[in-house]
Amino acid sequence: MPSDAVRTLLVIAGEFPPLKTIGRIRTVKFVDHLRAQGWQSVVVTLQPSGQEPNYDQSLLREIPADTPVVRLPLLDFEAKVARGVKRLLGRGNLDSSTHPAATPHSASKAGNHKSTAKPGIVDRGHALLRYLLRNYIDIPDNYWPWARQAVRAGQRLVQEQRIDAIYTTLPPFSSALVGYRLKRRTGLPWIVDYRDLWYGDVLREWLPRWRQRLEFWLERRLLKRADLIITVSEPKTTYMQRLHPDTPARWATLTNGIDVETYQNLERTRPFDTGTVEFVYTGRLFKNRRGYAFAEALGRIARMEPALVAPVRVRILGGVSPEIRERYDQILMQYEIARHFSFEGDVNQRLALEAQVNCDYLLLIVDTGETSDGVIPGKLFEYVAARRPMFALCDPGVTQEIIERSRLGRVVAAEDVDRCEAALREALASPVPQRVDADEAYLAQFDRKAIASRLARLLDEVLVTSSSSAKAAS
Repeated sequence: MPSDAVRTLLVIAGEFPPLKTIGRIRTVKFVDHLRAQGWQSVVVTLQPSGQEPNYDQSLLREIPADTPVVRLPLLDFEAKVARGVKRLLGRGNLDSSTHPAATPHSASKAGNHKSTAKPGIVDRGHALLRYLLRNYIDIPDNYWPWARQAVRAGQRLVQEQRIDAIYTTLPPFSSALVGYRLKRRTGLPWIVDYRDLWYGDVLREWLPRWRQRLEFWLERRLLKRADLIITVSEPKTTYMQRLHPDTPARWATLTNGIDVETYQNLERTRPFDTGTVEFVYTGRLFKNRRGYAFAEALGRIARMEPALVAPVRVRILGGVSPEIRERYDQILMQYEIARHFSFEGDVNQRLALEAQVNCDYLLLIVDTGETSDGVIPGKLFEYVAARRPMFALCDPGVTQEIIERSRLGRVVAAEDVDRCEAALREALASPVPQRVDADEAYLAQFDRKAIASRLARLLDEVLVTSSSSAKAAS
């Protein structure tokens, strides 16, 4: 495409390198691959402190060198207010924070200060503050202060240079507020990309009913201004179309994709004849993503056939929420299999990829819940590119279909211990596959570059439609 035909996309993304979230990959890969389709990007994202547990400076290499990035800080009201109160009461710094910019060592720092107040009173006050913020202030999430800055930054960019369209990627869901307001103020076409559902998301089932109704109303109001709404699976698109039948926007499905080039310089260095059968999970365990059935199934087999389980090693590379870790500890103690599990915490991207290509089986744990049939985790496509057999815990739906049709592994229902035990017993009784016989023709549709090409066509079509509508209105 000639240079004078290059178009510019304003990308509003709360998740972007160098923060190591699975959600960053879809956005930064679109930014990269759209360039070959005549679309350059200007990105508005988060300004990391460098102290986040998931901060990985090496990920800055993922951003194309010629892509302008505007970074805005995220104000953490919970940490700010709690620190002020505790300072007044002689408690020093905040004990903990769930804010994305929280430092992993904040709790230990807080412990170095002597307290002149009763710990119970202050801690209960902090818990009340967290409850009030999460339920009544942080709507739809704690990125709303960042979103207000992003609107101003986005409007300034539109005034200073030629922007052809606005693209917001969710979550964080506050990004939708940015797109909505920029659409109203500039008239530019607005594309909303749902990596996860907003209303109906299985990881947001904890919200009180009144809050769910409020956010549904908000989502419906915002989407009436959208020009194109994208989701990552057909079931999610169908679900949202049922929720928002009056939305005039065009609908499209663009799955996450496979980045084979990410693994091109990675070779397996661990021999297959080590006497160990290694399962690797790379990612977080939290809320509805738990995987208890795997641990219980392994424990049952260990009681009946200890020799079968003796060589097993399970590596969990990623953050585990405290309540889930507590439940794992109970299961591992009950079955006396703790020695088989290694919870290694967050690791950088390079170590995670090396673990994937060097394992015997990739353990995939998918969210459970009412809309889980439409969940296709980005992690699935990392695993596909790693080309090791999967052992997946997921309920019936598109993820199961992809794994089975591509011949990349075993799938059992996420919480079915009996079936997990049977499948795991079969896997352990068989030789570890040294290669996978994947259906490459089927997997071709998930090539990231091909998906970016489809997005570019959609963007071009939205521009034509928007231009025609503007001419008709005038």
